[in-house]
Amino acid sequence: MPTRLFLPLALLLLFVASACAQSIDKPTPLVVMNLAAHPDDEDGLTLAHYRWAHDAVAYSVIYTRGEGGQNEIGPDLYEKLGAIRTEETERAGRILGSQVRFLNFYDFGYSKFATEAFDEWGGRDAVTARLVRVIRELKPDVIFTNHDTLTVGPRTQHGQHQVVGISAYDAFALAADASYHPEQLAEPGVDLWQPKRLFLRTWRFSGGDAEADVAVPVGDMIPGRDESASDLAVRAAAEHRSQGFDKFAPRFRRETTQFQLLRTAPGVPPLPEGATDLAVGLAPNQYADDLPLATLLDTGRLTASLLDNEGLRTENVRALPGQTVPLYWRFGTTFSPNGQPTPVEIVFTGAVDTVVTVPPEASSNTEPIAFLRIPPDAKPTLPKAERQYDRFLSTPPIQYAIRLPGQPEAIYTAEHLALDIAAPITVELPDGIVRLQPGENTLDYRIRIDDPDATGATAQLVLAPPGGENIRVRPLFVGEQTVGKRAGWTDETFAFTLPDEIPRIDYELRLEVRPVPTPTPYTPTTAIRTARALPEVDVPDGLRVGFVKSYDETTEYALRTMGATVVPLDSAALASSSFAGLHTIVVDIRAYLVRSDLRRYNDRLLDWVRGGGHLIVTYQKTFEWNEQYDDPFDETKKNPAGFAPYPLLLGRDRVTYEDAPVTLLEPEHVLFSKPNVITPDAWDGWIQERGLYFPAGYDHRYTELFSMHDPGEEPLTSSTLLAEVGEGTYLYTALGWYRQFDIYNPGAYRLFANLVSLPLVDGR
Repeated sequence: MPTRLFLPLALLLLFVASACAQSIDKPTPLVVMNLAAHPDDEDGLTLAHYRWAHDAVAYSVIYTRGEGGQNEIGPDLYEKLGAIRTEETERAGRILGSQVRFLNFYDFGYSKFATEAFDEWGGRDAVTARLVRVIRELKPDVIFTNHDTLTVGPRTQHGQHQVVGISAYDAFALAADASYHPEQLAEPGVDLWQPKRLFLRTWRFSGGDAEADVAVPVGDMIPGRDESASDLAVRAAAEHRSQGFDKFAPRFRRETTQFQLLRTAPGVPPLPEGATDLAVGLAPNQYADDLPLATLLDTGRLTASLLDNEGLRTENVRALPGQTVPLYWRFGTTFSPNGQPTPVEIVFTGAVDTVVTVPPEASSNTEPIAFLRIPPDAKPTLPKAERQYDRFLSTPPIQYAIRLPGQPEAIYTAEHLALDIAAPITVELPDGIVRLQPGENTLDYRIRIDDPDATGATAQLVLAPPGGENIRVRPLFVGEQTVGKRAGWTDETFAFTLPDEIPRIDYELRLEVRPVPTPTPYTPTTAIRTARALPEVDVPDGLRVGFVKSYDETTEYALRTMGATVVPLDSAALASSSFAGLHTIVVDIRAYLVRSDLRRYNDRLLDWVRGGGHLIVTYQKTFEWNEQYDDPFDETKKNPAGFAPYPLLLGRDRVTYEDAPVTLLEPEHVLFSKPNVITPDAWDGWIQERGLYFPAGYDHRYTELFSMHDPGEEPLTSSTLLAEVGEGTYLYTALGWYRQFDIYNPGAYRLFANLVSLPLVDGR
């Protein structure tokens, strides 16, 4: 139970004239749970229907944070992208009325096989056990998912989706098995639990033709509201901006969601014919009535505040473990129901478990009304990209409710406290690989010193080869600098000098930061990255490359690093065909999605190619490239769009194994000898995938350059296509270049340098 703190501090409150407390919106005794592999995979239609039309408790359990996808709103990838998608999913969950839980498996990118995903995530039992624990905690009556266990056929699912389907099928029974991971049952609130039904949604993603067992009417109007679950789901889908869903969210609108029953618990009544309710005939769930405050808030059961300018505030939105935080109101008048001044309680839960009772004496709202102490062992939640994996629930760590003493049901307002927990010192390094070069180098980093006793910090940089903790291995560099304390984040630069000859191996770069003065004992805040010397790569002298940028920065940076002169092409340049002096033009990834000017003036680029230019288009997606592709999930609506000089239709083929063997189909072509000699090791060390959205149909005038395939599949030969067009050349490549540039992969650098150098090495 929380500890009661009676504080002789003033409270000024302004309630509506009636001063009538709201009651908790009690759910019906039903709990539903949706399982999804990635943010945006959730079945928002069905979740919203059960939360708002059935008043059920709705949970959205997501296996990853979407780190392995693309980002359509900026350059952030991997962990930072995961933090972005986490926040998008939380916002979508608030609209749907579902609480979002993350299982924190790392999204390593698209896979075709469940075995690959299980291997990456620690094995089938490790994945299933984590799901079982969540089922035992949340106790759902009904579990439903979009994800099948299909591993063959034309509608094969993403390997990570297959893992969801397989683990859901296993966990359905194992959650009630006392012999399965019994150590979980020692945790508070984690009990044996048998879900009643498991469903597979048969819309879009399933490959079978089985007739639906249940059709849920998600298009019906919600009682008491002027909207349907379908309306809510469209609004929620639009929150996934990094996925580009804000551009086509209305395509998710449906009148029904259809499901196939996969598993039923013993003793559960069969579904009636023509069922429209996944939970029809189920007994009440006694656990649906006792929900934590965070769940009540996230599912929209405590949203209507009676307080003017509702809520508490703190001086800062971050606090340290062990720190005492002053709390303020945003308003002020004495709370006096029936004319009698009355104290109130502020009940804190989450990272802080306490009740602050505040008497009703008048005071200025510029003074703290109470002080809240953060436990010394509280887990930091900042920086979000790093700390997101420490928790399954990613809403703010502290919640509060305001109520009358002794009346737990009479809540006047409740909310997540706008406060995150930070370490005394936080340091952030740039994403990805840190580049090294002979001579002078700089490392940019950000630091924030929140320790109130610190006057500054010391930062030690250690750059060591593999095995650097072995005292016989000499670090490449060790140095230290002092940083002064300033308010908020500050940008710092660490300058260091390296030898003229740097072995081209991976190094571990460690930046260790300590406060000044440093208490004893003290564990430094450490940021670690892999560091790598820039690849040895050649481009012809004077190479000038025009660049049509999208939302990413990686390819442009790589071109400059290679030694090319890069000329950004804006709308004016495209409209006026201002391409004089350029040898090559590169169109960035997904540029046909985000550059309306590129779509409008694409013909200018093709005219330039016919006159002798060399155009390279990097990977695009089907629905942004193929004309009349009205539904990105309907493969029947695809026609060549004319962006390429000859017909070229994008499909969904991809090679997901980073080490998939590659064969040169035109080994004597100048692209593989000048200015860099391409050897088989050029394909070593690639990450995440070889490529994706390979062309599925194309004119015979394109020359296929590479052949590659995943295990057990037929070779794909369309990853990179080259065509002569008039006096010039056109090259489309669906390989994942930008991910390789981000890690300074030497083979990818040399290969792409040859692609952009073609006009200066082929004799033209």
